[in-house]
Amino acid sequence: MTSRPLIVAALASAALLVSPTAALAAPDAGTLPMPPPPATAAKATGASTDAGTAGPTDAGTAAGAPAPAKAAVAEAPPAPPQKVPPETFDRALKAYFAGNPRKAAGPLYAWLQATPRTDDNYAWGQYFLARSLIDLGLTHAGATYLARIARERSNPNVLPRALDALKGLTDRPHDEVMIDEQVFGALDLGFLPDETGAYAHYQQGMVDLRVGNERWANTHFSKLPETSAEASRAKFALLVTRLKQVKDPPEEMVKDFLGLSEDEKLTREARNEAALAVARLRYEKKDFPGALEAYGKVKLPDLDPGRASLYLEEAWTRYKLGELRTALGILTTLDAPSFRDEFMPDKYLLRALIFRDLCHYLPAKRAAKELTRRYADSLESVRNREDLSQDARLRRAANAHGGTQRAAKFVAVLDLEGERLGRYAGSFGERLFGHLTRLYDLSHAEAVRVYDARLQDAVREEADTLLRAAEQVRLMEYEVGLKLYERVKKGAQVVAAQEEELLSPAQVAFKFDNEYWNDELKSYRVRIESRCIEETP
Repeated sequence: MTSRPLIVAALASAALLVSPTAALAAPDAGTLPMPPPPATAAKATGASTDAGTAGPTDAGTAAGAPAPAKAAVAEAPPAPPQKVPPETFDRALKAYFAGNPRKAAGPLYAWLQATPRTDDNYAWGQYFLARSLIDLGLTHAGATYLARIARERSNPNVLPRALDALKGLTDRPHDEVMIDEQVFGALDLGFLPDETGAYAHYQQGMVDLRVGNERWANTHFSKLPETSAEASRAKFALLVTRLKQVKDPPEEMVKDFLGLSEDEKLTREARNEAALAVARLRYEKKDFPGALEAYGKVKLPDLDPGRASLYLEEAWTRYKLGELRTALGILTTLDAPSFRDEFMPDKYLLRALIFRDLCHYLPAKRAAKELTRRYADSLESVRNREDLSQDARLRRAANAHGGTQRAAKFVAVLDLEGERLGRYAGSFGERLFGHLTRLYDLSHAEAVRVYDARLQDAVREEADTLLRAAEQVRLMEYEVGLKLYERVKKGAQVVAAQEEELLSPAQVAFKFDNEYWNDELKSYRVRIESRCIEETP
């Protein structure tokens, strides 16, 4: 069953208490130097050639001459922006509102390059360029310009629109450092509309929680309207933070999580995480019926195969309640193709325990050996101290949850949008296309760096989980081996079979034929007789 540190880690990832997925904030438009035009480059090359052929006499008489040609090349100023007619901005806006963002993006960028930042329409140009890029599926590039508006704050009429657009982008994989920390985490909160202000207070409170300052976080969270979704999310984050600080969580904390599991202001995913928190805390308190009730509160879409971790935790709870056959049926569910690639070493341990308790010793040994057989390559990599991030199974397990999952999704978004950018090479023009290419290259490199760093930590955690399970399995094999060759005393008899509940008239049972259906995954039960014997007095 999931241990206490893993419970807290799972809840912390749900509350977004880990360091956010970082991607380098792209430099401002126009700050990257462009290569010199052909004429300038040729002139510089010619100067370098002359300097290289100058004789000693020339060098001696050039005491007051300008700097060498190499320095001139290094200090060559960037090419000045092309002159753009003032009406370009109006034509670009007309194209955007006519539903043609591709035609609007290039002129807007050219106009921004040729216009001083003090122009009244400069922030509007950034905003509509951002909207055009987002409409074209280049969300990260659009978010970069929206974040720039928020940081510069040059036009109070544009700022609320930019913040609303940024808030809408937070529902998908995004640059959390650039948006959540550098924008919403650093905003002056006095002038924002209520909805945007609530989100900013929430993000600033989360930043304080990450650095361990709960008092400052409460200052921000106390300003959230009680009817807002951010207030419920903040309460969940505070509960997870406090859970990490106490050894024996009070019942009041369990009730708070239970209330959040029924809070309609939260998303279904957040409500499910709260219900799972209740179930895990009750399991720790050995309230197994209460834990089973909490697992039942997790709601999934119709015909959804469900979560492998949820099935496994429920199986452990059933085992603790003595419902061995039901637990074995749930483990049969976990053999379905939907969960074939899930990282669940505890599944084999639990199956071995159930067979052992029913005195089916040979199946128990086979179930225990199945773990070491299935994860042999990963165990070998751990023992040989190899790079665990290169192990496909551990890597897949690390990518399945938490900050590593978010980082991987953001890298995938940058990959997709980087490929999509190639479609617009002709319509964007050379300057905008080159600028966006550099932006995506820089962001992708930083996102990959962050992902790799998180992956290294995550695969070590998964490797620890695998090693613990493997150690328990070895102990299980030894214990089962002793039982297998234990002598039966004279007069011993088989334990009376446990009575099974009869099916009601509304129920129908089918013999399992290794065919899985999503609507049946929660209903598998195993009929298996106990072979245990008891000694007569």
